[in-house]
Amino acid sequence: MGRIAEALKRAEQERRSGMSTPVLEAGRGEPPGTSAFLTTPSEPPAPAFAEFPVMEPRGVIQGLCESLVPWFERSSPVTEQYRGLRTRLLSQNPNYEHRIVAVTSAVPKEGKSVTTLNLGCILAEIRHLNVLVVDGDFRRSSLAAMLNQKDSDSPGLTEVLSGEATYEQALRKTPIPNLTFIAAGTARTGSAAELWTAARTAPIFRRMQNDFHYTIVDTPPAITVTDVGVIGQLCSGVIVVVRLHRTDENASKRAVRLLQVNNIPILGCLLVGRDSPTGRYGYGYNYYYRHYHYDYYSKDADAK
Repeated sequence: MGRIAEALKRAEQERRSGMSTPVLEAGRGEPPGTSAFLTTPSEPPAPAFAEFPVMEPRGVIQGLCESLVPWFERSSPVTEQYRGLRTRLLSQNPNYEHRIVAVTSAVPKEGKSVTTLNLGCILAEIRHLNVLVVDGDFRRSSLAAMLNQKDSDSPGLTEVLSGEATYEQALRKTPIPNLTFIAAGTARTGSAAELWTAARTAPIFRRMQNDFHYTIVDTPPAITVTDVGVIGQLCSGVIVVVRLHRTDENASKRAVRLLQVNNIPILGCLLVGRDSPTGRYGYGYNYYYRHYHYDYYSKDADAK
């Protein structure tokens, strides 16, 4: 007690004289003879939340698709829904393993490509995560255009799988921090099925998994072509996108059965679209199931 009283008395004298030196106090619960230093900082301490990014509004980037909601509308209800999906994915991975997630749908025009890019963007919001988005839909690639790029700008995945380019050459930077992109590319030799079953495909996917915390792969529709049955074997799991008021129930069930037959883990089913067909996400409801197969392979499908 004598030491404490002396220390307090000395601190009071120093305070009155305008000095701000450390005050020595016996540490509570410390072994005899030890002490702890309590210092008076010259500046007020930073708030505890200063290490988190401030949600400032972002400007429009020329050519970047407006469907990238987490980038342009960071506080919108849609963005919060994507954050909920991100939380589910992270909670399924408590050991923080590097994972590859495929995104598919039963039929075309269900929103899987938009979902792929938005999911990659929302994961990249977390500063310590390095995220890769891959366009694995060789027949109808769309991610490059959404990022204001072209498949021909640099080698893509098809060139890597065919041996025409290296894995490093296919990696592209994006305007979104922590988000890297690999385009579909332009296949000059071999069909999509041959490229997916090539000997170098599995090692390339292992490289992606090793280099990035999360790799999100956009795939063709599950019941239109057989690609997702092969791609899913290379991934940690698959997310199935279903569009409200549009996806045929039988088509969805068939897609799930195909994935189950191939022993591909289904991480979940994502329901997209608003209740009203006239809402923002209601475009395309006039397409019918019997036209899906034709639309996917037709070059002028959008015009028709």
